[in-house]
Amino acid sequence: MIQSGDLFIAGRSGGVVGAVVPWRGAFAGVAPAHIFHAAGTDNLRVGGLACKVSYMPNDADLAFFPISGACRLTPLARPKLGEAELANSQRRLRCRISDTSWSIAYVVLPLGNLPGPGDSGSPLVQDGRVVGLLLSLNMHTCKGIAVSAEMIMREI
Repeated sequence: MIQSGDLFIAGRSGGVVGAVVPWRGAFAGVAPAHIFHAAGTDNLRVGGLACKVSYMPNDADLAFFPISGACRLTPLARPKLGEAELANSQRRLRCRISDTSWSIAYVVLPLGNLPGPGDSGSPLVQDGRVVGLLLSLNMHTCKGIAVSAEMIMREI
């Protein structure tokens, strides 16, 4: 069953399924578009399924790919200031949201235990709901940027 936090492979790269959302009468996974741009492909493998990106909005680092197998929908919510967690199938990191806008959440990450390659797209979770997807981080300041779940909701 495909769900938020699952790892995927795209070309020689990979990332994390940030959310599974209703999409055009079915379901789609959401991940950062920069992974597919860097890999030079729209194809990915997740949970034994072959998928293909079908939509990348021009104004957001998001990629939507239909899922033809069993999946679990992701509850989404607006980010709020305070404690949060970056959670994928490999690890969980406590963090804090320091600032938000309708499109981005700024995340303060734990010193010495930063996300690494392949963690892009990790869901940012508050109160059991995904409030964003990790896009990038600055190793020198231990701060990250997550696209807000509000951007995902706008696209679906």
